[in-house]
Amino acid sequence: MKEVGLYEAKTKISALVQEVQESGNPIALTRHGKVVAELRPPSKNSPVRGCLKGKNFRMSKDFDQSEIGFEDFFTSESPSLLKASEPKGKYHSTQKK
Repeated sequence: MKEVGLYEAKTKISALVQEVQESGNPIALTRHGKVVAELRPPSKNSPVRGCLKGKNFRMSKDFDQSEIGFEDFFTSESPSLLKASEPKGKYHSTQKK
């Protein structure tokens, strides 16, 4: 696999992308001689937008409803876990400015 330093890759990214597109071979990007990333063509089996739109795909109408029905996963010693983890209303940051 061809290796290219990050500085060189930054200045020649268009040419490197074209090389990967034409050859189909990945190019390793290095920093101080160590591979930190790879530039490669897209996977042929990557998901396609809208792939779940089909006659056989079904989703329950209440798939995003509350967690009712999962009570048996929690012990009676931890009833606070049954409450929703997100507070109602606005979110407040706990970080000091």
